Amino acid sequence: MNILFMYSKMFNPTMGGIERVTDLLCREFKRRGHSITYLNNDPDSGGNDYTYPAPVYFFPDNRTGNDAETQRNIDFYNRLLVECDIDIVINQDLLFYEKIITSATIPTKTKIISVLHSNPLYNLNNCIRTTLARNTKLIPLLRELKWTYDKRQVLKGIYSRTIPCLNAFCMLSMSYLPELKKVYTGSTSNVIAIANPNTFAIQNNIDISIKKKQLLYVGRLDPHQKRVDRLITIWRYIYNDFKDWELVILGEGPQLNELQQMASKLERVTFAGRQNSEPYYRDASILCLTSDYEGWGMVLTEAMTFGTVPILFNSYGAAKDIVHDGTTGMLVKPFSIKQYVKKLRQLMNNANLRTRMAQNAIEYVKRYDISNIADRWEELFNRLKSSVSEYPYREATDKCTHGRAQGIHEHECDHTVKPDNNNGIPYPIGKRCHGVKHIGR
Repeated sequence: MNILFMYSKMFNPTMGGIERVTDLLCREFKRRGHSITYLNNDPDSGGNDYTYPAPVYFFPDNRTGNDAETQRNIDFYNRLLVECDIDIVINQDLLFYEKIITSATIPTKTKIISVLHSNPLYNLNNCIRTTLARNTKLIPLLRELKWTYDKRQVLKGIYSRTIPCLNAFCMLSMSYLPELKKVYTGSTSNVIAIANPNTFAIQNNIDISIKKKQLLYVGRLDPHQKRVDRLITIWRYIYNDFKDWELVILGEGPQLNELQQMASKLERVTFAGRQNSEPYYRDASILCLTSDYEGWGMVLTEAMTFGTVPILFNSYGAAKDIVHDGTTGMLVKPFSIKQYVKKLRQLMNNANLRTRMAQNAIEYVKRYDISNIADRWEELFNRLKSSVSEYPYREATDKCTHGRAQGIHEHECDHTVKPDNNNGIPYPIGKRCHGVKHIGR
């Protein structure tokens, strides 16, 4: 099948979780004989030099937010679907492409899937609780209540307009369905769940006995979601009792300076920056996650692949899909620092417990191997292609009369093509070439 992945940013797997998931799926789909095309907004979001496994197109209006959904971009999207003979569109950003998804005139054969990579309420359930924990003053609390109400109304509008237009609305876990129903009262017959694939291949020779006495955090240093400040607080309570243990923090982000200052008077805390995470997973005994919420938590399945035991707050629906409390890791009541410290102490004190959980984790996460997840996607593709479309706004379109004269060109090129326009339409790209602009052949 011809599959189009859409996202506002380029799919460089070193830049984030959605990018990493898409890159994994693209490579596996190609291995299985599918043809893949990328469609992005921001040509400057690709980061360092990277060879993309699929041709990349950019919307002609490279804008962000609501400004990206121009008629020019909608027309370009319509033509691209026809010219590339797209069977399946996988929109990796439900909120970003609302107007394009609901307004485009799409070929009857094309099936549209939007994926929600967060939880449906985007942490609105926890907003008031975390605000109270930080500040009990009335005015900030009222502001948070107002913001939460407004955000819920926005989500209700987006879901009510978008979900009925999709052939499938894909969440990461069906445990999110009750949350979705709080802000969406329409039919959920097209709602499905497919988990994210594991970044790493199945590991069969992990030696748990050589693990270091090391706590590990991997991810963004973000005060609004990841809340690594909680982990520093937790370490402060325990580090004097575990002189042979250390805390390693892997990642970058806006909270770095604040965290370094918090940890400045503590011992055995290392900020390692942005690194390849695999050797750290191999070394660490315990992965610590202290987020307000996650959509999936790819670092959990990554760590478990290498026998690193996860501990995290049970603050989002998919947490229980990945971690079975006491069996494959530890779940903690949100957001009890006291209980987190207690359970972490249990793990650190009991090598036999860690070994048992590590072995269980290695076996459990095999279900998220890319081959298993790709099977689920192919089952969905085949089911959609064999079913009669229920897309309410869709109309069958004739073959694009503009053809290649309007600038949608296929070509082999090993260089990045910045959005130089050919009658307003950017060319596809291969890999980044140190910022040099290349015009398609």
